[in-house]
Amino acid sequence: MSDPAPARRSYDSPLREERAAATRARIVDAARELFADNGFDATTVAMIAKRAKVATPTVYATFGSKASIVGEMLARLEAESGRESWGARIRAESDPRRKLALYAHFLRGLYANGRDMWAAAINASGDPSVAVMKKHGEREARDWLAPIITSLDEAGALAPHLSRGDAVERAWMLSALELYFRAADLGWTDDQYESWLADSLARQLS
Repeated sequence: MSDPAPARRSYDSPLREERAAATRARIVDAARELFADNGFDATTVAMIAKRAKVATPTVYATFGSKASIVGEMLARLEAESGRESWGARIRAESDPRRKLALYAHFLRGLYANGRDMWAAAINASGDPSVAVMKKHGEREARDWLAPIITSLDEAGALAPHLSRGDAVERAWMLSALELYFRAADLGWTDDQYESWLADSLARQLS
C-alpha cells in the first residue's frame, strides 16, 4: 500500500494570494501611469501589461477590462480617504459653519489626492461599464451626504424652505467632481476651491 501524498505546505496558498495581490497592484499602478499619460481610450490592455511586466492574458484574467481597473483605482481612493470616519467627525461637529467647512476640506483632499485617477475616470466616462460605476458612485455620495444634512437640520441650520432631500441634492451638485476640475482649469488652488465650496454650501443650505 503506497504512502499517502504529503499534505500541501500550509504557506502555499497565502504565498499565491500574496503574489496575486502584488500582480494586481502592479497592473493598477501601470494603468494609472498610462491613463495619466495617454488617456483611457488610447491606453490598450497590451500597453498596461507591458508596463506592469505581465502577460496580456494576465491582465484580462485579473480584471477582465480596462473599466474594471478604473473601478479598482477608485476603490483604492475610497479606502484611503477615511470617508466613514470623516462622516462621523462632520456629523459630530456642533457648529454648522464648521460642519460645512470640514466637509469641504474632506472633499478637497479626496479629489486632490487622486487627481490623476479622477481624471482617468472622467476620461473613461464614455465606457458603458464606467458609466454604470459613475451612477453607483453618485448614489453612494448622496447616501453619505444624507446623515450630514440630517445633522444640519437637527441643529436648526437648514433654510426653512428646504427639505432634507432638497438640501442633499444641492450639496451633491456643488460637490461634483467636474466643478473641482473646472476650478483647476481656471487656475484656482485647492485652498481656493475648498473655500469656495464651504461658502457656497453655506449660502445654498442656510
